[in-house]
Amino acid sequence: MEIFDAHCHYQFAEVPYAAVELARSEGVGFAVINGSSPDDWEDVARLARRDGRNLPSFGLHPWDVPTAKPGWAELLRECLLTFPEAAVGEMGLDRWVKDFNAEAQEKVFRLQLALAVELNRALTIHCVKAIGPLMELLRVAPLPARGFLLHSWNGPVELVPELSRLGAYFSFSAHHLLPRKLELRTQFTAAIPRDRILIETDAPALCPAPDYRRHELPPGPDGTESNHPANIFKTNEQLALTLGVTPEVSAELTRANFRRLFISPQK
Repeated sequence: MEIFDAHCHYQFAEVPYAAVELARSEGVGFAVINGSSPDDWEDVARLARRDGRNLPSFGLHPWDVPTAKPGWAELLRECLLTFPEAAVGEMGLDRWVKDFNAEAQEKVFRLQLALAVELNRALTIHCVKAIGPLMELLRVAPLPARGFLLHSWNGPVELVPELSRLGAYFSFSAHHLLPRKLELRTQFTAAIPRDRILIETDAPALCPAPDYRRHELPPGPDGTESNHPANIFKTNEQLALTLGVTPEVSAELTRANFRRLFISPQK
């Protein structure tokens, strides 16, 4: 069984490439590797050159907006033109991070959104405690024809129909396995269209509880548990239970949706 990972960070030191190779040997196929700032874009590019299944994505994460150096936007365009298959992201809005600057985040968001539209690239959006401002931006701006991913979906159910009409895809992750997030998990059955469901690890982030791990990685430098890329198989089992299908069916479904968003050109 093959599974495509819609959102990960293989470029981070917490994910040794041996773990990626192990995951690949067990069936992980394409994986979208999301850069978060100019500091790691070359690492993402290097992984893309190493294996065609490492799909690059270049973006300026809202956490990195305060430290972005002048010229970052020009470098982002250069990266995207160098890699015609690349997506834009991880980018977005975050009102949870300490000392956030809402105006700066929104300016950077609009710039990256416009670039995705211009180049017809898929877009990956991070949104924490900012669903209202995000909706305000999405309702008035041109959006990528390919669509966009709301990674590790964390929003209210009443917005799912409108977001779907706008082109949103929604990814299922270990975040949805937390008991306190049951209402989000049920959205994948009750509200989110099946042709808009993806699956992700966010590795090395979002390490699931031990019962939902296939392999272990050492903790990060700050002691945070690291998510192994192969843990996506356990997450897929839970997605399948949520949808009432077999793991093979949920893997096939998310592969088809992944190809439509990240690989197949829009006609």
